[in-house]
Amino acid sequence: MRNKSFAGQKSTVAQTLLLALAIFLSAVNAHAGEKVVFQFNQNQGFNPSNGLISDSAGDFYGTASGGIGICSNVYELSPGSNGTYTETVLYTFQNCNRTGLYPTGALSIDKNGNLYGAEYGFSTADGSGLVYELTKQTNGTFTYSVLHNFGAEEGGPFGDFAWDSAGNMYGATSHDSTTFNGEVFEMSPQSNGTWKDTVLYQFPSPNGVGSPAGSVVLDGQGNLYGATFFGYGGYGTSTRGGVYELSPQIGTRWKLTLLYNFTTASTSQFPNSRLTFDSSGNLYGTTQSGNTFYGTVFEVSAGSGGTWTEKTLHSFNSGNNDGGSTTGNLVFDASGNLYGVTYDGGSGCNQNLCGVVYKLTPQSGGGYTESIVHPFESAGDGSGPYSGLFLDSSGNLYGTTYHGGSRYGYGTVYQITP
Repeated sequence: MRNKSFAGQKSTVAQTLLLALAIFLSAVNAHAGEKVVFQFNQNQGFNPSNGLISDSAGDFYGTASGGIGICSNVYELSPGSNGTYTETVLYTFQNCNRTGLYPTGALSIDKNGNLYGAEYGFSTADGSGLVYELTKQTNGTFTYSVLHNFGAEEGGPFGDFAWDSAGNMYGATSHDSTTFNGEVFEMSPQSNGTWKDTVLYQFPSPNGVGSPAGSVVLDGQGNLYGATFFGYGGYGTSTRGGVYELSPQIGTRWKLTLLYNFTTASTSQFPNSRLTFDSSGNLYGTTQSGNTFYGTVFEVSAGSGGTWTEKTLHSFNSGNNDGGSTTGNLVFDASGNLYGVTYDGGSGCNQNLCGVVYKLTPQSGGGYTESIVHPFESAGDGSGPYSGLFLDSSGNLYGTTYHGGSRYGYGTVYQITP
């Protein structure tokens, strides 16, 4: 009897160990698939705060905030055979001794490999910012040129430009004033090699909507869409932002239509990112706050009568390993899952909350379920992802972290295979 009891105990112990192992592996696999493909250092730029783009060869392009003895720069990351990337600094901005022009938003690339971006100004000495081009030369180097300087009265431009089929570029600026809150502009290439800047709309609108929260997106009919930080009623009121459409008009500036106005009663409040379309024409974005102080993901969609309604898909709470403090654009994968980042929250950094990559999965009955794809851990994989994500054709996600990735924490480029 004693031997049978001992055997039973061994069986129970073995089952317990197997169960514990299964739980452990499940926990590990829940966040598997993230790897650092590049660590920034102090010599060739560090602290990237903007997103990535890619060319047809799989090279990535982005901007870094600065470095030891250098200014902010534009870099290229080329893939190697071992899964890591090699950095090449393409251009170093000549603003070290100036009071503030900094690259903002993701870059754009055309079919010839030329790069386009924006610099945001933080002082009247530098104006409000500019749009620039890095023209690729036959020897592989890049030549910098300014396409347009924004005066102090125009506001500072965001990156993440929208492009139409004719090669025109669309963007937005922001400015904090009671009488001027920014503008939406078009940059058109001219036959002599210059670019023409046209102001399509200036904020605030007659009903008070103002201060764009990011750049614009373009639909198939040539209409532009964006979000504003101030809603109906305008600057200094209790409104909480809006979603707008700009439609081209013949002989006049574009017409603004307020699609949705966030109010104190809205679950989502204060949009803070560029919008994203789904295949049905619905718009998605993030807000700074809502019924919590950690941000939300929202959807706005048009009903049968043309009235747009808003639905909050997820409210972040920072605690319970959830993300907190939304930032950057959202991306959809081929299955309709929505991905984004927060620069706070999560379970990493010994509960110091280094941010997460999250996933929102659509449910058959409607709505979305949130899951954490990866909580950042600082020294090993970075912390503070301040930019949105890039999704490649294979379904891999790429992004940057502002801190972490090494002992000194100069930031990383990471890849996630969901």
